Amino acid sequence: MAYKMFDFKMIVYYFCVKLYRVMNEKWVEIVGYLASLLIVLGFIPKNILKIRLINFLGCVFFVIYGIYKGYLWPIIIPNLIICFIQVYYLLQKEEKK
Repeated sequence: MAYKMFDFKMIVYYFCVKLYRVMNEKWVEIVGYLASLLIVLGFIPKNILKIRLINFLGCVFFVIYGIYKGYLWPIIIPNLIICFIQVYYLLQKEEKK
């Protein structure tokens, strides 16, 4: 009887681990798609402040995506640089007002 219970626990454990991995991967994919959507939406507004803010959010999501996908440096580095550029110009806009 104890042997069957052990198998049941292993099956439940295996299922939970697989479910966690799938949900974790789906979450990362959703972040990647959201980042892409924000970058595309950043081309729509005519107000430069909105463009920079939307682009900044898209770059932040791309950095998160790159980290969770296994430190994809070609995604992380340029988007991190763009984040700093956007913050710099957003803060300059605030100072001029």
